[in-house]
Amino acid sequence: MSAPSFDAKGQDRTTFAPFKLQNCLATEWADVRLSFDDWGFLHGLMGTDTVDGYYLNGYGVEGLVRAALLAAGGDPDGDEMHGNSEGDTCYLHFTSLESAVAAATAAAAMMKSRERVVELIKIAREHGFED
Repeated sequence: MSAPSFDAKGQDRTTFAPFKLQNCLATEWADVRLSFDDWGFLHGLMGTDTVDGYYLNGYGVEGLVRAALLAAGGDPDGDEMHGNSEGDTCYLHFTSLESAVAAATAAAAMMKSRERVVELIKIAREHGFED
């Protein structure tokens, strides 16, 4: 697993690109946030906004992150991760840096190929992560 490299604002935009990780553990919210909103990148990778009816929007990408985490041996339904996605942004909150890094690592690896995203769409559907 790669270690995040946070800037002065607590953001890492490179280690897990195209995802962003933000360390808010020292704030009143005490969490770490993983987000995705690079729709140009995703459209370039996939060539479309949907794959076999699976929407590649904020909610859909959240489902894919959950599927990627499950495929990597993690717990996509654990107490350490909470979804807060919207149609235009995938947004996940974590209670620990370790769980956020595990999800970010799986999520970034997912975006390496169209084939991997398609595989994870199947897993997302099988486990009810699509909605």
